[in-house]
Amino acid sequence: YKKEGFDYQLIETKEDRQRIIDLFVTKDFLSLDTETTGTDPISAKLVGLSFSVEENQAFYVPIPQDFEEAQKIVNEFKSLYEDERILKIGQNIKFDIMALAAAGIRVAGFKYDTMILHYLLDPESRHGMNHLARFYLNYSPIEIESLIGRGSRQLTMDRVPLEAIAEYGAEDADVTLRLKNLLWPQIAGTGFEKLYREIEEPLIDVLADIE
Repeated sequence: YKKEGFDYQLIETKEDRQRIIDLFVTKDFLSLDTETTGTDPISAKLVGLSFSVEENQAFYVPIPQDFEEAQKIVNEFKSLYEDERILKIGQNIKFDIMALAAAGIRVAGFKYDTMILHYLLDPESRHGMNHLARFYLNYSPIEIESLIGRGSRQLTMDRVPLEAIAEYGAEDADVTLRLKNLLWPQIAGTGFEKLYREIEEPLIDVLADIE
């Protein structure tokens, strides 16, 4: 996906998956996103995994709907997700933690959740990614309705054409990384860092476990 200034890659082979895993394990952080068939992370099935380790660059890994095949691919990324050393970045990362937990994966390492970071900075306003992207990045991400429609004829994500969902998913991981890079210095600068590290961040896993 060569959008002007963006490098979004669709990763479809085992060799390419290994190539990006080898890249990611050399990094200190990983921005991640999961695409699923529904909004309930426990009953939904994984459709794809997105990753970004550099602004304006991201990768989308489609997950097949066959359970055994899906599990094989997800397991290739298990040691990466479970690496305590690698910081994880997500927008409402609790959803991704729960969706991956359903596939037997524990997301380890310190977590930056851009939704919570923004909540601490501005509790009164909206915290959705597209709103934040427009406000902070002057960038309008793809709207999910443009892929799945709305109302009674809405599709599930597993029925969206691969090219479209790959760009959407990759963009999510990239935008989340860019938001973290903007919001975290503001957190540190406004004295919320201790609150985030000691209370908000540990709470993410607690809430995911409870749910």
